[in-house]
Parts: sequence; C-alpha cells; structure tokens
Amino acid sequence: MSSTFHRLPRVTILLLGLLLGPGCDKGAKQLQQAEAQYADLVQRGVHPRDPAYDAVIAAFEAVPKDTKGRAEAERRLAAIRSLRGTLPPRPLATPGASGPGADAVDAQRAVCEALAQELGVAEEGRREAVKKALGECQAKLGRLEATSHPPGEEVDAHGPEGGH
Repeated sequence: MSSTFHRLPRVTILLLGLLLGPGCDKGAKQLQQAEAQYADLVQRGVHPRDPAYDAVIAAFEAVPKDTKGRAEAERRLAAIRSLRGTLPPRPLATPGASGPGADAVDAQRAVCEALAQELGVAEEGRREAVKKALGECQAKLGRLEATSHPPGEEVDAHGPEGGH
C-alpha cells in the first residue's frame, strides 16, 4: 500500500504536466495578464476614458486570434469600447403624452435613469453633484411609487371591503 502512495504524487505531477505542458495556451496567459490589469483599474475606480485603459486595450488586442482566450478578450474589448463611447444626445426613455410614461412615476423613473447614465460617464469634478441629484431623484421616485397605484388597483377599486 505504501508503494501506491509513493506513486500517487508522481502520477499527479505527470498528469498536470500533460494537461498544462504542450496544451498550454499562450493566449490564456496573455488574457490572464490583461484581466489583471483591467481588474486593477476597475478596483481603483479609474474611468474607462482614462488613458490608463489604453494599455489594457492593447493587452486584450494582443491575445492571439487563434487561441481559446480570444473570445473573452473580444468581449472585454467591446465592453470597454462601449463605456468609452458617447451617450445618445437624449435619454433613452422619455415619458410620452399618453400610455406608458404618461404618469408621474414613469416620468420620474426616466429622470432617474438619465441621471444614472450621466453618473456612469461623469468626470470627477461633476460626479458628486450628479450622485447627489440621483439620490434625491430616487427618493422622490420612492415617494411617488408609494402613493401611486396602477389602474384597477386604486384603494377603493374593489368596494369598501376590498372586493370580498
């Protein structure tokens, strides 16, 4: 039985060598290094438009196209580039004159959404003001939602006993 235990570490090392040795993907190592750079910038709160991201983009672009890690590198590149882009000139959700968006809750929700998007791209000097405005907007939205009821859910819609 002791000879089995002596062979076990050698077998484990041999298997690891076979798995990691010749099949070692150069792209996986490059992807791992690029991910580490990316995670560092995200953790430090560096804005995607900061020039520090140029090195991260270059690192993801350096992952060879014929490796397994390239698909993940492409996903990261697309995400970073979308965050570096400009926002549409108007909010994506705008309240309408009738239908969805016509009531005060939908209108307030659209304002909060626009502020949240602005906070995502705001420069350092403007960030605190937008964050404060978003907090106030969300508080107002909460108050509106607490007092607003969808059609058919008004307080006395089902009679004095709640329809029972």
